[in-house]
Amino acid sequence: MYASDSLFSQVRQFFPPDLSLSYLRAEAPGVWQTVELAAGGMLFALSIGLLLALIIGARLPGWRFLYSALVALRCIPDLTLAILCVVIVGLGPGAGLLAITIYYGAAMGKVGGDLFASASRGPVESLAATGAARFTVAFYGQLPLRFKDLLTYGAYDFECAMRAAMIVGAVGAGGIGTELVGALQNLEYQRVTTLVILLVLLIAVFDKITWVIRKYPRLLLLFVPLGAYSAWDLRPQLFAFSHTLEVLHRMWPPKLSPEQIHALPGLIGETLLVAFGGTAIAMLFALPLGAAAARTLSPAWLREPVRRLLEMLRAIPEVVWGLIFVSAAIIGVQAGIAALALHSTGVLGKLYAESLENVQPGPVMSLAATGAPGIAIATFGRLPLALPPMAIQTLFRFEWNIRAAAVVGMIGAGGIGQALYNAQQLFFYDQMLAYLLVTCVLVIIVDLMNSYVRDRWKITEGRI
Repeated sequence: MYASDSLFSQVRQFFPPDLSLSYLRAEAPGVWQTVELAAGGMLFALSIGLLLALIIGARLPGWRFLYSALVALRCIPDLTLAILCVVIVGLGPGAGLLAITIYYGAAMGKVGGDLFASASRGPVESLAATGAARFTVAFYGQLPLRFKDLLTYGAYDFECAMRAAMIVGAVGAGGIGTELVGALQNLEYQRVTTLVILLVLLIAVFDKITWVIRKYPRLLLLFVPLGAYSAWDLRPQLFAFSHTLEVLHRMWPPKLSPEQIHALPGLIGETLLVAFGGTAIAMLFALPLGAAAARTLSPAWLREPVRRLLEMLRAIPEVVWGLIFVSAAIIGVQAGIAALALHSTGVLGKLYAESLENVQPGPVMSLAATGAPGIAIATFGRLPLALPPMAIQTLFRFEWNIRAAAVVGMIGAGGIGQALYNAQQLFFYDQMLAYLLVTCVLVIIVDLMNSYVRDRWKITEGRI
């Protein structure tokens, strides 16, 4: 009873939020800086990523090494990459701009290269037959064939970059994330709630904007002037090349003490526990919530409130949930599991609802024709047909949560992420690099295991 009273008193400190006009004006610079981080970072990311994709698509010398490097960069969680950029560039939005550029530039280069490789070979081979250089063939042959797909993916990446712009601020890389961490450190809990509300509203607005962009992909070009201005406005102000070289020198070679190596399995175990626990809890809650949110299963009076709840849960990034739990005196693995569970419930709930809606109507109608009640039709008709995509979506989410578990560890939720953050705070850069490499290897192993499971699932599904 006393523990619950203590938790309630901790939560009560976050209310009521201050939503007065003067207070919101005071928070406007942080919100605007977050928008600038996303716009400027994505302008660079799209430009660099497109060039790298053309090199991969043209199969120029060294393209295999380049492709492998992009895959490796994508294995580094965005907040981990932001820490690395803060160490090299210094505190401020310049580090956040660099982190978003690298992370999403690698994503665009890899996905763009894959898209070019899958383009129709007929027009490309006809152009190559004229004797044109391989890069020219890629630019005038593969690029036009995949231009709409690239714009669509760019719109999706821009939506993700907005969330990343909030996350990188948690380590001093600017934007609303930096303001949120500062409010928590100063025990300004009501301000924290205000910032979280602004965060949810900002993501909701950009969700709508990116929905329009995905419908009309050419509108993505309108953000070029905003991105150019943002990149100039957020450029690193105190960048010192000699300091960067010194930091890089201190990082190499990566090194851990015998005691740290002995503790490494426990840290990896905590990270896996956070990822698995958060995913498992989210799956349990997302299944009934997804069914309640499915248009084909529930009435509007139930469906619409559940959909708004799922939107709110996934609008708040995992690291923000983690910061809230840590500030409420919930620390360690429990905070990480709870943070991932809440965010992943919002994501999986939406995906499960769409899977249930996308079921082929034939078998369901046949079962309904027998006079079976609605609950039986849903349980024995829709759910078995929706299970394969739901299982694959859950595996993808677990794969994502491995990265997220390393991220929430940096704000006090345990695991290898916390060890990496502590090494950075103490300027032990060789240890920081060692933990970063271990994180990348862990993510790659889980990616390979998930790919194997998904391939086996597809084989089994095909046999059935």
